[in-house]
Amino acid sequence: MKTLCARYLLLWALSLCALPAFATWKATVSMGTTVVEADPSCASPSTGLAVCAARGVGQTLVVNQWSGTKWATWKVIAGTVTSNPSCAGDGAGNVICGVRGSTGGLWATIYNGTTWGALTAVGGTLTSEPSCAQIKIGEVLCTGRSSAGGFTSSFYNGSVWSAFKTLVGSTVTAPGCGSDGEGGVVCIATTTTTWNVVAARFNGAAWSKFINLGGSSISDRYTCTTLGSTTLGVLSCFARGNNETFFVNNFKGGTWATTSWSGWVGLGGSLNPGGSCAQVDAGELACAVVANDAALWVNSFNGTSWLGWSKIGGTNNGNPGCTSIGAGQALCAVVGLNGKAVSTIGP
Repeated sequence: MKTLCARYLLLWALSLCALPAFATWKATVSMGTTVVEADPSCASPSTGLAVCAARGVGQTLVVNQWSGTKWATWKVIAGTVTSNPSCAGDGAGNVICGVRGSTGGLWATIYNGTTWGALTAVGGTLTSEPSCAQIKIGEVLCTGRSSAGGFTSSFYNGSVWSAFKTLVGSTVTAPGCGSDGEGGVVCIATTTTTWNVVAARFNGAAWSKFINLGGSSISDRYTCTTLGSTTLGVLSCFARGNNETFFVNNFKGGTWATTSWSGWVGLGGSLNPGGSCAQVDAGELACAVVANDAALWVNSFNGTSWLGWSKIGGTNNGNPGCTSIGAGQALCAVVGLNGKAVSTIGP
């Protein structure tokens, strides 16, 4: 990634001049006056709807719901949390939000489309925030970094959480996970091996071995999402390179091997630790980042090419959280320097 720095910084500078603000994204709307920490996580229980979770003041977990026209108010879920949350829809009308609790293990709350459940201890020992993703309809996997440096995970099948399964490794960051659309979840993280990015796949029952995707990433927030194209098992993973630009690497499906990945391609940008992406249609994606100017920027993949970065604006902190809400649109939430969250919908 390092050798691409000059080229992609130039492309980024040119894109700032070439693209109109907002493009087809809507102006931001307030998510309420409650002060929350950066890095919200959002998921959709059903078409047109979204829920978001974030850390509140005093190590609390706070949640909010988008009705399709407006936000409710932030609600505190009782309990003490020690990480940012990660939320994923199960495809059956529920959203599962995982977080590291005060005991260092995985805790979770479930939104059933109407109400939030209690924050409940799942177990395990996590040394990072978790990353949750749908395995298949009705099942969500939550994965964190284990105390030994690999991955540790448990999945919810609609009734109970599974026993934890651990994969030995040497990662130094929280994983970023996404559904491959074929009954599996792919997670990536940075390894101590020359700070490359490594990936592993959970097939619904067990973890594959780690494979090395190369690159040199300084990201502490990875994101992966299914492309949902006609080729099963295809997904895209994103990372910030050590030149602070946004990179994408596509798993093409098939055999679990380094050769099944496209290789890292720079999308330009100059961003904070990470971004968030969501599938908006079959083979199409929308991504959001907070750039070094503290503004929210968005980019879209139309199935063939990336359309380029557009500035939404604001003065923001940390990383955004995006989710598909159907009808070819994503909702992205971000927290301002004042601790107040806003959201935008597009493209």
